[in-house]
This record gives sequence, structure tokens and C-alpha cells, in this order.
Amino acid sequence: MNIYVYGDKTFKMNIHKILDRGNIRFKIEDGTIEDIEYLYHLEELIEKDPSQIFIIDQNKVIENNISSKLFKFLVPKDGISKHFLDHHGIGDVSIRTYEDLIIYIEKRLEAIENAKPKPHEITLIDQMLEDDTLDALRESSLENED
Repeated sequence: MNIYVYGDKTFKMNIHKILDRGNIRFKIEDGTIEDIEYLYHLEELIEKDPSQIFIIDQNKVIENNISSKLFKFLVPKDGISKHFLDHHGIGDVSIRTYEDLIIYIEKRLEAIENAKPKPHEITLIDQMLEDDTLDALRESSLENED
């Protein structure tokens, strides 16, 4: 699981401090925490794998409403459309405090860990497949004898 951070410099610095305080870097087994500089790169990553964790500065999310269409000068040039995020299944998770962010990330990491098969489960599945394969071989050999 990777964590991608998109926003201005101050936002990124604050997020990294929070992630360091929560020891998130050590809890990610096979992933990284990466800053995203360009909008097109963020969009490519979201299209490629929206199941990753994307922390996006709220100031960079463009609401699709009348005021954003009328006052285009207020819309950030490097902003991402809320419609694009919704289309790719990246829900709007509103975090009130930074501690909530840590809890959210830990729960996501825990859910991924729980979804992985355990070593003893793999052994049992392998044994079931071996038993089924042996049964199938026995049945086919009995059919061939008749």
C-alpha cells in the first residue's frame, strides 16, 4: 500500500510530520509515502490503482458548481476535479483532526493485512487441492479399469 500526498508545500510538510508522529512509515510493509508534484501524475496514479491512499489538500479539490464555472480565476490551475475523484471511487473522507488521519490510515492498513491469506490458511488450501486432486486421480483410474 502506497500513500500519495498532493498539495502545497506547507500541506505536505504537515502531513509528513503527522505520518512520522504516527509511525506510519514503519507500518507500511511493502509501500512508500510519496509526494506528488504534478496534477497529471496524480491523475495517472488514481487511474492506475485507486485503492491506494491519496491524501489531497482540500484546497486542490475543485467542486463542480456554478461558482467554479463563473469565477474560473478562483479555481486553482493544479486542482483536481471532485467528479474525477468520485468517478474513480475515491470517496471524500473528511478528516477533522490529524489524529483522525492516523486512525483512518491504520484502519486501511489493517484491512489490507486482514485480507491477505495467512500462512496456515495457504497450507490448508494446498492440502484441500491435493486431496481433491488425489480423489480425481483415483476416480479416473477406477473409470479406466472398467
